[in-house]
Amino acid sequence: MLGISVVLFLLIYGALLVLSLFGYLTRPSPSRVVTDPDDAPSLGVPKHIQKMWGQYAPWHPAGHYTPPPEGCNITQVNILQRHGARFPNDDDGAAYHASIKRLTAARKFADPRLEFLQDYKYDLGTETLLPYGAMQSFEAGAQAFRRYAHLVGPAHIPFVRASGKRRVIDSARNWTVGFAAASRQRYNPSVDLILSEERNNTLNNDCPNAGDGSEQMDEWLGVFAPAVAERLNKAAPGADLGAEDVFNLLAMCPFETLARQRASPFCALFNEDDFRAFEYHGDLEKYYKTGYGEPHGLGRVQGVGYVNELLARLTGTPVRDHTQHNGSLPFPLHGTLYADFTHENEMVAVFAAMGLFNVSVPPDTHEMDPAREWVASRMVPFSARMVVERVVCAAGGESVRVFVNDKLQPLEFCGEGDGVCALESFVESQAYARSEQSREDFERCYN
Repeated sequence: MLGISVVLFLLIYGALLVLSLFGYLTRPSPSRVVTDPDDAPSLGVPKHIQKMWGQYAPWHPAGHYTPPPEGCNITQVNILQRHGARFPNDDDGAAYHASIKRLTAARKFADPRLEFLQDYKYDLGTETLLPYGAMQSFEAGAQAFRRYAHLVGPAHIPFVRASGKRRVIDSARNWTVGFAAASRQRYNPSVDLILSEERNNTLNNDCPNAGDGSEQMDEWLGVFAPAVAERLNKAAPGADLGAEDVFNLLAMCPFETLARQRASPFCALFNEDDFRAFEYHGDLEKYYKTGYGEPHGLGRVQGVGYVNELLARLTGTPVRDHTQHNGSLPFPLHGTLYADFTHENEMVAVFAAMGLFNVSVPPDTHEMDPAREWVASRMVPFSARMVVERVVCAAGGESVRVFVNDKLQPLEFCGEGDGVCALESFVESQAYARSEQSREDFERCYN
């Protein structure tokens, strides 16, 4: 078990069993306890295909975490993490089910890969966390303790917040359980604050006047999906599948695989090119929804509130924000480890507000660049996390490092592009978050 002692294994496994009885974990899988997220089960689908599932991909490291140089110490860590793998949301689940009904209405199946549909029943739940997703957050909490144990003590327990959706709250709780188990129950953080999604919330994107990326996604769907629909309709005469059905059936591969923790038979209906196109569909959604490409310029403003809270923590000064921050809620400063749980659209907005992944050429809606850098599966897979470290070196001065899914970000907007920025330079680089422009953009969300 990757060097972990048998005693710790039993503690973790016992904690999972006990906590599952109280609902902290959503039906945890009894098959194994994974102590390293990169050692997660294969799910019966090749890893390179899983990475083509866009924002529905399971967490995987986008790089290899590196500790700070010798003579430097991490003094504060801020973790922003997406909830773990979930069932489809209500609308998407209904659409997936409808496409499956259309496919099963075929006069016959001319391809043996479709024969499973003869007695197939759609049985996916909606919205809630999966057992696999629960384990993802548990593992992330354990990893956080192992990596940053030196920041924790009786007077320095992680401060944990969660946006108010059930799957986000459950993910935060599972993270705290994993953290406690890895510490052998010496440190037992709890979810200190739940932020309602009915009002301003720095852990939830909210801008009614912003676009949702549907126009750009539809354009790309019109490029790749007709040929796939034609192929499926030949294999299932009479199904009369359209472009939207192609996307829905592709989405069944990740959702059913993650739900059952074995390969969904829908995966076999598609080839690698189909999944590459599916992945690019997610790239376009994130770029044009809460990323840099939102057509009204209202994508990144949805991440400003969190950025301003981050700056307050890094500098130990009060929050200066005119967007989502709610000053009436507890917001401790001078902590050493903070963990906030959110959704992927909010994470993308935070990336854009900070200046991360700022590609020079917007993603084209008619042609996919295989060498592109804006890739949703690397940025916001299920259980994605951004980690911001404050570092002090013997030579003097404080600096900042940012990791997204363990990949060190270059931070070319405030340093030499080597992934390290002086704290003062990092704060200065976040001028948009504190500007009058961000306040005006936020007002445009509602006016």
